[in-house]
Amino acid sequence: MTADVPETSSRRTVRVVLVADPGLPSDIVRALAPRLPAHLTRAVRAQVRWQVDTMTAPLGGSEQADVSDIAEIVRRHLDRAVWDVAIFLTDLPRRARLYPISVEVDTELRAALISLPALGARRLRRRVRQAVVDVVRALVTDEETPRHPEVIGRPPREPVPDTRPGPEQPQRYVVPGLRGHARLVAGMVYANRPWRLFGSLSRALAGVFATATVLFVNTAAWNLATELGAVQHAVITTLSAVALTVWIIVDHQLWERGTDLPARHHPLYPYNLVTLLTIALAVVVLGTALFATLVAVSFLLLDASVLRKFIGRQVGVGDYLFLAWFITAIGMIGGAFGTSLEGDEEVADAAYGRRQRERQRMLRQMARAERDGRGSSDTTDEGRPGGGPGVTGR
Repeated sequence: MTADVPETSSRRTVRVVLVADPGLPSDIVRALAPRLPAHLTRAVRAQVRWQVDTMTAPLGGSEQADVSDIAEIVRRHLDRAVWDVAIFLTDLPRRARLYPISVEVDTELRAALISLPALGARRLRRRVRQAVVDVVRALVTDEETPRHPEVIGRPPREPVPDTRPGPEQPQRYVVPGLRGHARLVAGMVYANRPWRLFGSLSRALAGVFATATVLFVNTAAWNLATELGAVQHAVITTLSAVALTVWIIVDHQLWERGTDLPARHHPLYPYNLVTLLTIALAVVVLGTALFATLVAVSFLLLDASVLRKFIGRQVGVGDYLFLAWFITAIGMIGGAFGTSLEGDEEVADAAYGRRQRERQRMLRQMARAERDGRGSSDTTDEGRPGGGPGVTGR
């Protein structure tokens, strides 16, 4: 995809290439690209014609990879990987001395790596646009002071250990303190898109609604639901939500073991914590949808005179709400049986580490295809056609 502004004879062309990981980064880049030339024109007061191209490719599965490593991967595996300025966007979390890294800039390569989780979840698309404009402006005009420090953070006060040879080290920006860690976790959960996970749990949803249907026509459930108080309902709902969340994680083996996590990671933070929050949010969405449905069905189908006959007193709005609340809590336990029927791939994206390992696998396949292509071309002297499978930008 290419977006640009009209060219005039006095303008030079600057090609900006946006390369994004599959998933949320790619979605954001596709939406940003058509409007980016106009934003860059306002930010950079220069006679420049902006040409913006977008590509989607796995940018690596290692938190230790820096912008130069990513640039090498992109140039090795993608056609059209030629740029004046390159911006890589990943949903992989990156940290320096425990501080989340938001942006890494290499002026020598004229490239930058933006880690979306460090930008948080609130107004993410706007923050990505501001970060991209700041980085492009810095690389084109050599102005290092960002216009949006509240978005990309600040340089770390202590030098970051770097194994990269040579005097030129990338400029990193970190989001320090508790705010940085909160933004990192929120951004990782947002990248997991828990609302999509809710749609993947179709069999769990069927189990929840099947259990709720049985309870809805059970007069014993009516009596019990209307006799329990709000505190008791809250306790039952919390226990059922926790049980369903734990069951999904255990049944689908989403909990990351220490040996599977990147180096220097705590077993809980951030990968397993993000998985836990993602599944919990999906369960909350599931419970909220069920509760809203049951409230509507109760008022539509369950006449007050019928309910009064079984509970032995006058019926109010609160009785309908308590009935829907009770059935929701019990029904979510029934959803645990449905999740056992889900395929692992349908919920695998909730585990951040698993998604990164999948991207590592994709990169290995691309490298193997490239080697096969070179091997095939070597056989042309023997009369066989050359030119193996190629990999192109998307």
